[in-house]
Amino acid sequence: MKKILLGTTALVGAVLVSQAALADAPKVTVGGSSEFEAGLLSGDDQSGGQVNATPNNGQSNRAFYTRNEVSLKVDGKSDAGLGYGSEIWLQADTSGDQNGRGVNATRTFVYLDGMWGRVEMGSNYGADDTLKVDAGTIARATGGIDGDWRFFANNRLGNPFIATSDLPINYGATGTGLSGAGTFGGGTPNGFGNQSTENINKVTYYTPKWYGLQAGLSYAPNDSNRGQTLGRTDHGAPITVGGATGGVAASTISSAHDIWQGGIGYNGQWNQVGFGLSATGEHGQADATSYHDLNAWALGAKASYLGFSAAGSYGDWGKSLRTGTSVSTNRFWTLGGAYEYGPYGLSVTYLGSKYDNAIASTDKFRNIVVGADYKLAPGLTPYAEVAFYNEDGQGTGHGVDNSGQLFLLGTQLNF
Repeated sequence: MKKILLGTTALVGAVLVSQAALADAPKVTVGGSSEFEAGLLSGDDQSGGQVNATPNNGQSNRAFYTRNEVSLKVDGKSDAGLGYGSEIWLQADTSGDQNGRGVNATRTFVYLDGMWGRVEMGSNYGADDTLKVDAGTIARATGGIDGDWRFFANNRLGNPFIATSDLPINYGATGTGLSGAGTFGGGTPNGFGNQSTENINKVTYYTPKWYGLQAGLSYAPNDSNRGQTLGRTDHGAPITVGGATGGVAASTISSAHDIWQGGIGYNGQWNQVGFGLSATGEHGQADATSYHDLNAWALGAKASYLGFSAAGSYGDWGKSLRTGTSVSTNRFWTLGGAYEYGPYGLSVTYLGSKYDNAIASTDKFRNIVVGADYKLAPGLTPYAEVAFYNEDGQGTGHGVDNSGQLFLLGTQLNF
């Protein structure tokens, strides 16, 4: 009996130890999103003052779009209180990522956190992206000026425009949907942007939040080092972009290395008024010696009261990764308002920008987006959005305007 009792006690002890070990094991959470959109485009492409003979650049004015992601989140904590884990956002569509951020996944990183702050390591957003405040911060539906309009819109011109409220590294390349294929390298936005370089490999540190104030700093070796692509070439030859599209001559632009992305954000509450501020920036070395280094910054602010909110920002790309002594600064600004009442949401956001092209003239871009959504059920949100955009290409060979009105109707399921 004594042996049986000892054996039973040992077995129970082993089970308890096993359960304790299982309880302390990292927790895995599976989630994701599934989204469907229908887009209808009405465009007015002009060349030399004449309406283009082939509307929408010879492409259909309507299309369907889907986006599906599966997320795996791992979260654990050691006995000493060290938080650790990982996030993997997998692509789950029948085609490649429209944003060009990866074949199998859009974000993959590991993290460590504690009372001292948080460190993220891998292919993830930089601190300047996560801490920024602009009109897109309060936008409804797909994200307003930073939403899905660019996947459907027709980029007839091929001119360099700043079409989203991003700094150069986060801006990325032109889209490949109805907007047509394009290229990007360094700081020349040849298209509407798609954030294809926002998830380059980096290490990011965030301070603890102190009375609503938080700072962050990211470091990336270069803008081509992503996932298992090492991209160790520095001081390489400039990349050639451009061509015959829209009469734009081919030009060369440079990539960057030793990239720093940082920001400071503040969020506070006074009675029923909420407010936020941000200051973000990017700095890096140009690969080609004849190009200006990467130096860009943005300031943003927002306020909210009883369901109403307003936000705006100003960003300056400077001469980042441009060549020549006569190149002027390139800049953007945003402004927006939103209202939320129960399950209903509505927003109006605006973006304007100016970008100096290679022939010492300025290309202008304007976009107004109205979006509305309704939380029909937990995780299920149908929405509608309409965008009014205008490209104003200037200078010899750039005298081409492109305006469009885009209507989107869709639904998103988060799980």
